[in-house]
Amino acid sequence: MENIIFTSDIRTVLNDCLQGFKPEDIFILTDHNTAQYCLPFLNLTRIKETHRISIQEGEAHKSLESAAYIWKVLSDQGARRNSVLVNIGGGLVTDIGGFAASCFKRGIKCVNIPTTLLAQVDASVGGKTGINFNGLKNEIGTFALPSKVIIDSCFLKTLPYTQLLSGCGEMLKHALLAGGKHFKKILQLDLTHIDWVNFSSLIQESVEIKYAVVQSDPKEAGIRKALNFGHTAGHALESAAISSGRELSHGAAVAYGMIAELYLSVRKMGFNSALYEKIVRFIRNIYPEYMVSEDDSTLYELMLHDKKNDREGVNFTLLQEPGAFSIDNYCSREEIEQALQALKQK
Repeated sequence: MENIIFTSDIRTVLNDCLQGFKPEDIFILTDHNTAQYCLPFLNLTRIKETHRISIQEGEAHKSLESAAYIWKVLSDQGARRNSVLVNIGGGLVTDIGGFAASCFKRGIKCVNIPTTLLAQVDASVGGKTGINFNGLKNEIGTFALPSKVIIDSCFLKTLPYTQLLSGCGEMLKHALLAGGKHFKKILQLDLTHIDWVNFSSLIQESVEIKYAVVQSDPKEAGIRKALNFGHTAGHALESAAISSGRELSHGAAVAYGMIAELYLSVRKMGFNSALYEKIVRFIRNIYPEYMVSEDDSTLYELMLHDKKNDREGVNFTLLQEPGAFSIDNYCSREEIEQALQALKQK
């Protein structure tokens, strides 16, 4: 994981990463929150004010318009092929920043500094970039690995509890894919009383699980599809929430998506039903109750747009047990609607 750096001294590490760039070739991307709370902490005083790009936070702004704004600033300020874009923020910033960097002049370097748990364990790692388009989550994007990802848990200590919950969904997904001791440790996690030394090690383990899968399949031709566990149903829930103007974090959407896809795993893969119930209790205990308001046909139609579908139907990653997964499982509409019914049970 040579391009991923875990540190407790992010200022020094970032300064070392930028040593080879002239100040006029360094550009900073933040959202309005990270511009106010995180950028001053990094002490990037040598970066020109005109090279600091700020976009609005929120999924509605993970858009083509925001990407075009980033490109315009880069172009107007004379960014070159040897420039670098430093993305400081959550998954929205690292996704759209990575996308903008991968397209500008056919690709400039980028460095990700994830400031949320979700971005640290998922969005900033693996090289997937993207924007939402036509009401669909991450419909437009590229595969483009960042030059560096710098992870420091210092940013997490001031996050609201809801932000930690959002990242916990991806950590649970990685734990289910890996199984073993890591899975057991995640099920014992208490986000209301965090031991930061232990939690930092769990973050690193989670990143290592994802990185190992990505390394074996960078362009998602096969085994990397496993990382989409919980996302086929979860992205449908998230897209529906965005289109109706409701709040649903990515992590919560994935957590509820995992309930639906574990339901399918029980019925199609023989996943242990008692363990399924235990995981469902864990999810429902830590995430706010979410009553699915969309009818099943709406969510099914959204799932049909999922990028993993390479033939007619909806493609899922399912589990035989924690640590044993199966990709490319096409499920019938009837099976999917039964799984969605499981989300509506309290």
